[in-house]
Amino acid sequence: MGEIWTLSSKSYRDAIGLLQRAGSTVAIAVLILAASGFISIGVDRLINTMLGRQVAGTLLNIVGIWFAAPYLVSLYRLLLNNQTVPPETLRNTQATRRFFAWSAVLAFITAAPGYFFAAVMPPGLTSITPENAELTYLVWPTFFMLIAVWIFAIRTITLVPAAAVDADAGIAAAVQQTRGRFWFVVGAVTVPLLPVMLLGMLLTLNTGGILSIVFSIGMALAVLILAVTVSANLYRWLLDNPK
Repeated sequence: MGEIWTLSSKSYRDAIGLLQRAGSTVAIAVLILAASGFISIGVDRLINTMLGRQVAGTLLNIVGIWFAAPYLVSLYRLLLNNQTVPPETLRNTQATRRFFAWSAVLAFITAAPGYFFAAVMPPGLTSITPENAELTYLVWPTFFMLIAVWIFAIRTITLVPAAAVDADAGIAAAVQQTRGRFWFVVGAVTVPLLPVMLLGMLLTLNTGGILSIVFSIGMALAVLILAVTVSANLYRWLLDNPK
């Protein structure tokens, strides 16, 4: 737990440091990803099927990642190599292409349980009741898929940072780096991110209008920066402390 608290504190300090040293890069990355999210909400109204909406949402998120990739790679380079690299120079580099490719793969994998549920759910089934046994049977496979995806995400958490710094990025390498450290990684991710997410949700749900939008944007900004700093610090720690 001591190491987890140390990593969490460092992630908060690094997040503040990113805002101070690369605030414009962070802002552009957030705006790009937020724009893809807003477009996804609009597209939802044009597609009638749940599966179609979910696939369209994933594709739009991936488009957002494509445009944001050089900015995110620049942030990882700053954290891990202490390099201040202009994002514009990273657009067509091998590291950015690899970063985008792995991010897209992870986006599809994390969306898979939703695809499954939307594909097999019969029309008209919208709630779980004792009389609705068919939907109940669909929930359990989806639940186990969610658990499998969560485990996969934890075991491959170093995949994206490694790609950003042009290191040997791959699923096998990421799984090897996190071998025997599963619950440590869970704690190192949960301790810094959960309080921010809960606070953001409370502020968003208990306000309305422009204030709610401001809190939503603030939470998105905080979560994005922390996600970058947490994964970068975990990657560095796991490299420095191989098992």
